[in-house]
Amino acid sequence: MSEDRFEHLLGPYVLGELTDAEKQELERHLESCATCRENLDDVRYAHGTLKTAGGGPPPELKEWVLARVRAEARQSTTAGWKAWLPAAAAVLLIAAVLGFGLLRMVSGPSDGLALTSTSAAPQAGGELRGEQVGENFKVELEAWGLPEPRAGEYYEMWYAREGGERISCGTFQAQKDGHTTVNMSAPASAVAYPEVEVTLEPDDGDPGSSGKVVLKGSLRNLGA
Repeated sequence: MSEDRFEHLLGPYVLGELTDAEKQELERHLESCATCRENLDDVRYAHGTLKTAGGGPPPELKEWVLARVRAEARQSTTAGWKAWLPAAAAVLLIAAVLGFGLLRMVSGPSDGLALTSTSAAPQAGGELRGEQVGENFKVELEAWGLPEPRAGEYYEMWYAREGGERISCGTFQAQKDGHTTVNMSAPASAVAYPEVEVTLEPDDGDPGSSGKVVLKGSLRNLGA
């Protein structure tokens, strides 16, 4: 069984959809493959997050996930698996972490995700809208009431998850009145980070978050 084939089995493994032979083969592989073990941890994290929120994937969503997994597995044999990574694990994360909430936001009409202010910017507000483009997400952020940055400062949007891990969605500037509408893109792996933050960043060369959050929201709320 090839390495990419093992990657495709991680999602169905967590969902209990493998045959006994596939399960045994995968478990033997996991004993010697640190990369697959790390990817499996991500899938389990996503699935556990959904259970904590109150339930497993609806049957129709589960079938959608498994159909995507099978389709990607077939594609990998002809087009090369590196061409369309992230693979089945990321597909499962889309479904498991955010449920129908994210799918509504990126694939159909939606009121968007409301972003709320913090003590660092009490007059601020915002909304995040998006759509799925291939394996990635195109998002539109509208924000208002943002404080005027000092010289060299800029705003940055992040996807975050428990443990403090973050990935950046992009940087932007606001108009003098504190309003902005900006289009950004995010990788499919962003769905493993269900919290959204907008921070005010200094131009100090540090790629990490300053921690000065001015807007925040949770993609989990879309499924409520």
